[in-house]
Amino acid sequence: MKLNIQSTVIFRTPKFSYQSELVDCWEELKLAISISSTAFYETIKDVKANELKDLPPKVYFTIWKYFNRAKFRSTPYGTFAGFSLLNNAIKPAESRIVIEEAQKIRELVDWPYKNNIQLPLADLLQKNCLLFSNSSYYLTSNSIRYIACTDGVFELAELDQNDQVQQILAACLKPIRLNDLLKRLELNDAETEDFFGLLQDMHDLQLVFTNYDPNIIGDDYFERLGISVTAELPKYLIAQRTVLSGSINERSLQAIPGLIDTLHAIMPAKDRDALSQFSARFKKKFEDQEVPLLLALDPEMGIGYDELEQAGQNSEFITRFNNKPPKKAEVENIKMVLKTYLTEQNFEKGKVVYLNKLALAPHQKSTFLPNSFSMVMSVHDDLIFVEQIGGATSNALSGRFTMADDDVTQYTKNIAMAEQQANPEVLFFDVAYMVEANVDNVNRRKLIYGHQLSILNFDTSTSPLALNDIQISVRGTEIILRSRQLNKRLVPRMASAYNYIRSDLSVFRLLCDLQHQGLQTNLSFPLDTIFPDLDYYPRLQYQNIILSRSKWKIKKEALLGPDQKLLSIAECRSHLNSLGVSEYFKAGMSDQTLCFALQNDDDINAFLQYVQKHGSIYIEEMLMPQNSIVVDEADKPYLAQFVLSIGHNEQIYRGLAKTPTDAGVTRSFLPGKEWLYFEIYCHQQRSDQILTEVIAPFLTTHTDQVKTWFFIRYNENGNHIRFRVRLNNPKDGQLLISELMNELELFLNSGLVSDVQIKTYKRELERYGSNLIEDVEQHFATDSEFVLSLLETQTDDFNKYKLCSLLVSKIIGSGVIDKLSVNKIVKLMSDNFNEEHRLDAADFKQLNIHYQEFRKTEWATLTAEQEQGFNLFSGSFIKILKQCAPENALKLLTDLIHMHVNRLFNKDQRTHEMIMYYFLLKDIQRQNATNLAV
Repeated sequence: MKLNIQSTVIFRTPKFSYQSELVDCWEELKLAISISSTAFYETIKDVKANELKDLPPKVYFTIWKYFNRAKFRSTPYGTFAGFSLLNNAIKPAESRIVIEEAQKIRELVDWPYKNNIQLPLADLLQKNCLLFSNSSYYLTSNSIRYIACTDGVFELAELDQNDQVQQILAACLKPIRLNDLLKRLELNDAETEDFFGLLQDMHDLQLVFTNYDPNIIGDDYFERLGISVTAELPKYLIAQRTVLSGSINERSLQAIPGLIDTLHAIMPAKDRDALSQFSARFKKKFEDQEVPLLLALDPEMGIGYDELEQAGQNSEFITRFNNKPPKKAEVENIKMVLKTYLTEQNFEKGKVVYLNKLALAPHQKSTFLPNSFSMVMSVHDDLIFVEQIGGATSNALSGRFTMADDDVTQYTKNIAMAEQQANPEVLFFDVAYMVEANVDNVNRRKLIYGHQLSILNFDTSTSPLALNDIQISVRGTEIILRSRQLNKRLVPRMASAYNYIRSDLSVFRLLCDLQHQGLQTNLSFPLDTIFPDLDYYPRLQYQNIILSRSKWKIKKEALLGPDQKLLSIAECRSHLNSLGVSEYFKAGMSDQTLCFALQNDDDINAFLQYVQKHGSIYIEEMLMPQNSIVVDEADKPYLAQFVLSIGHNEQIYRGLAKTPTDAGVTRSFLPGKEWLYFEIYCHQQRSDQILTEVIAPFLTTHTDQVKTWFFIRYNENGNHIRFRVRLNNPKDGQLLISELMNELELFLNSGLVSDVQIKTYKRELERYGSNLIEDVEQHFATDSEFVLSLLETQTDDFNKYKLCSLLVSKIIGSGVIDKLSVNKIVKLMSDNFNEEHRLDAADFKQLNIHYQEFRKTEWATLTAEQEQGFNLFSGSFIKILKQCAPENALKLLTDLIHMHVNRLFNKDQRTHEMIMYYFLLKDIQRQNATNLAV
């Protein structure tokens, strides 16, 4: 893929030049401290510059840290650092970037102040306010469930079903004026009076919001309400500096595309554990169904998110593969790639490791890169120092600045538009989420994407998405979201740097994790995460790009003398020199770092205090540029940090699978119509007996009344058989219901069958297409008849696997799908099932032993009935594959095999499917090896 670096660049600069002296900046620093820490400001507000050295050590150390931050740390915080937007930033010519020293300050009311705004709903209703539903509501058999939040803690709230409440909620899924709502509901005077009381209750319960409630995305909430920044109100400040001239030399960035390609090739491709676990659990419970997102996440009716289910008891070989714990985070993948070429024994002090000089092998599973992602870096003369590379969108780091500058808003919208244009079959949406008042300032942003989903806050967009409109399904291992209303695939994007792992709201965590699904969103490469706990790490470099700085472990005990007191400044400096520490170094993590100069006594004294507090730490090299790329009008240099947006225009998301629809095809059959649909609840190991001793004789008795039939095994809301019967004459429905109940009565009375339910049969038209659905149903009948014949003779597992293998051979022999395509899909399915079952080396060893036993097992002779049944079944399979569109054939193949395995085995069907595909793959590999040998 061709990578592009956006020509517009955001960069960040500390408040002061790194050459500034404390005494010269003292009054400005005090002003910055007064905004960030009023308590500490009270301690130092009257201190003059010439009195600084006389302050108590702890107070002076705090001042030193503030000043250090204001010179060396570019992460925006109050007025301690600011951002700039540079258009046409990358040019061939050398030209230093000149900024204004003075900061422009965008003042907003501090977000926690929203909790002080208490507006009576009655007054708002008088103003004909807008009303907006909490779209997290959904129905159970007798209640309304929805997400609520009290004191920062989310809960799944519940109230009894109420028709008027449901009418109001449905009417307010888009913000609606009160008067328009009243017209829509057509209430009389008496009903209207009760209605206002009901609205008050619904607002108190967080079922509805008004336009006077907070919104985190869009026009600023306080400004919408007409609340202006005043001296008395707490403030949130965003500092900005205007760029006067200049650009980055494009030569210094030339190696970036090659670096990204290299990192993309060698980094392990792995979805987040919570996402993989959710996908597997969803498959177990819902199979290939599409269900409402909120139902899937319901802790009772669904599977929740990021929690493990308890598995039931299993037997023999199958047991080892069920309920395995997740594998450890796989840093070892990248370790294995690197360790062939790089070991800690090669780490020589002062010697740079060049990644571009290592003959690295690409990773086996390559995933897509996002259409946009960020590289946070600094330019020091000819070198580029990388802080991080990645993200699901580069808008994550830019979103917060949209509140300060309309040009930034347009810049982020352009990126969002490019992402959307590259993926026209899906809709991207931002997620509006707020719960932590003290950190939500960074979440505030303008509307960047074309669609928005608001969770427990008001929505100012024109067409808000609703949580209860979103459907979820799993195709292969990919989780798919779909809007029912728009009938489009949805893909979430968070235009915020908020650390969503802090949240315990399952739907928010899932949506945020889904940003990363199938993508390589982390290309950062710190050596200490790959080779942990070493005393020294060399610089890791790709051409002129430093990926990981030199690091030294500083042990606290090494800085203590015999009396257990800290060494003197001179002794500390001597120790650091002996380790080979650079002239400038920094300590700390992420954006909480401090910079120290080895030859500066104040800095070494501060470093000793830092170690005293934090214990043993790592420090890393820091270079001061000879010619800073960013200066102000007075030519004072700054340590700038650039946020590049890197991306490509390739399509990475496909839309929904297209299945032909025909309005003339009946979707649903109520009981008593053409189809009867029974759910027979019993223990999974009892199901074969029900099939052979109840259903088989029942069908034989009623051959004249039954046009076709099929069964499926299911475990949703309890293990059961789904038995579906198509009648020649719907008038026979009551008779057949009565007859089947008579057959099941003994099992019900003994408790072997716990329940029988008669349901509406809803055809899976989206999955199979209206043009194929009747043929699929007939194929299911042929499949069910064949499986029933196998159950009669209690066919063992190995012979069931062999029949699956024989089926695939017949499909290949028919030419309906070419052999290479079948081999590829078998490999893909096997890999997916292995991943789902978290197989390790010991498991593969057991599988291989089992496969050898499988190969040696004598093939059981089929009865004449079974032989005929298999021929009809395989013929039906091939016929239906010929009827479907070629682009859908492989998907239909795996779907129909999946349904066949479901019928073959009464329990642990997904594990049997894993083994079946593994054996099938081994057969293919043996056959290929034999052909090569010939």
